[in-house]
Amino acid sequence: MKNKKTLKGFTLIELIIVMAIFGIIMVGTMSIINPVNKIIKNASLQEANSAAVDNMKRYFEGTLRYADAIEVFSGDMVDLDGNKVSEEDAIKNFVTNHYNNRTNPGTEDPLTGKVRMLKVDSGAGGKVTEYEYDFTAGWAAYSWVNKSKEKTKDINGNDVQKYIPKACEVRLVKKDDSVINPVYYENYNFYFIPGYNKQTNVSDSSIINNCVDAAGDKVFDTTDDKTDVYYAKVEPVDPSSSPYKFNKDLFSLSVMTYKKDDSIGNTKAVDPTKAYDYSTLLFKAPFALTNINVSLVNINSSFSSDKVQDKYGPIRWSGETNEGDFTPEKMVDIATPSDGKWDYEQINPQEARLINQRYCGYEAQPGQCLYFIYTLPDMK
Repeated sequence: MKNKKTLKGFTLIELIIVMAIFGIIMVGTMSIINPVNKIIKNASLQEANSAAVDNMKRYFEGTLRYADAIEVFSGDMVDLDGNKVSEEDAIKNFVTNHYNNRTNPGTEDPLTGKVRMLKVDSGAGGKVTEYEYDFTAGWAAYSWVNKSKEKTKDINGNDVQKYIPKACEVRLVKKDDSVINPVYYENYNFYFIPGYNKQTNVSDSSIINNCVDAAGDKVFDTTDDKTDVYYAKVEPVDPSSSPYKFNKDLFSLSVMTYKKDDSIGNTKAVDPTKAYDYSTLLFKAPFALTNINVSLVNINSSFSSDKVQDKYGPIRWSGETNEGDFTPEKMVDIATPSDGKWDYEQINPQEARLINQRYCGYEAQPGQCLYFIYTLPDMK
């Protein structure tokens, strides 16, 4: 008699145990995959924008590296006294500050050359515009107090002359909006922040949900966020060394790349009367931060800072002249009028206020623009 074979299957309890184990494995796998997805997403953003950021790094490093003199503005433009000025007036002030009363080498003609300006507008997605100006430096002249060509004395016994400055002249010759390839701006925006910075994650939903845009409307809503969404702000790597400012010895700026949508907010409303507060910016992933460091070679060199001839310019005295009747043809040399040559004296602060200061960083003003006004050593 043959024995019957009994076929056995999984019992209900065994199936439940297997499903439970499978569920645990899936949860564990997903917990590993989510961070990997974040890494992949960030890597994709970095890879997609590496060409843009590398292009920007090369451009800024190559453009500003050899500046002979540079003035830096964060926000709006002001003069040395803190008064707001237009872009063209800022160019004129630059020439006046550094080059007034200087002549072209080997001549008695006022110094001529080119001034360049970079404008970075973070409020317009990080648009970079380059300007080029031709300039003719101004000069200082003095007229006699009386027509007898004799100096008079004040109550302290000091000589009295009338100071007559001739303003410099500037002319815009080129404006280029395409120094950074426009293709890079199609899907992403760029935000430029002064100084050397890092990104710090923010998880406080009350802070995130209260972020506003330029119109004061709320930008983010964490209730709709998926698990892979996160936020970050930009902070100085070393907050003890003048945060969000440029420094000629560590001339750096950070570039935050972010998606071209509602991916940026401000943790508090912007005060249009005060300097822009970069510490209140908040970015939503995906984003990437890159630091650009520029070594200002000429500004930090003895060649640029100790050029003795730069401290001297022609003494431009005028002869008999009435108010409003001053012309270069009527100027005469105080020492030897008949030799037809100018004497030279050390340029004073009234004639070129920053003649011995190649770098000038102005106090931050309201606004999201950065301006770099500079010249190259050959003035070309």
